[in-house]
Amino acid sequence: MISRLNNSGQSSIASTLIITVLAFIAIIAGGYIVYFQFNSPSNKVLPTSAPISSSSSVNSSYAILKPAIVPSKIIECSATLSYDSNGNPSPIQCSNGGLNILAWNALAALEPTVMKLGYTPSAAQVQAAICIDGNAANQDSTSAISAPIETTAYQLASLYYNWSFSLNPTALLTHGC
Repeated sequence: MISRLNNSGQSSIASTLIITVLAFIAIIAGGYIVYFQFNSPSNKVLPTSAPISSSSSVNSSYAILKPAIVPSKIIECSATLSYDSNGNPSPIQCSNGGLNILAWNALAALEPTVMKLGYTPSAAQVQAAICIDGNAANQDSTSAISAPIETTAYQLASLYYNWSFSLNPTALLTHGC
């Protein structure tokens, strides 16, 4: 009878020890997975002093700012805004050269068409969007999209999407669309 108790007690201790070791291994493995999941290169946030992206590839670590439907191609930042007498916000870029999301959001609230065009519009499509906004402002005296504001919206969109057009929205709107 005593030998049965010893064998039974030893198996109970061995089972408990095995379960404890397996639980410890599971905890370590879980911690390892969580650590490397949150510290992988794809989850790194770029410092605000990172250089501006000049490549044509999309950097998915940048946010999609409304009304855009694709991520920005330039680093984003926040800088306190000041407003001209016509409501035009500035600066549109921060000291690191990034896109000031506060300026983007201020103008996005006005829903300029030019801010919705994406990465690869033609120059004609950009001009048409500028004219749509300008004509809407001409037809509706309550529209807040003046020529200076449309120019700033174009400049923000150009930064956001990394366009290389050399358009002058003010001249386009002044001389008619």
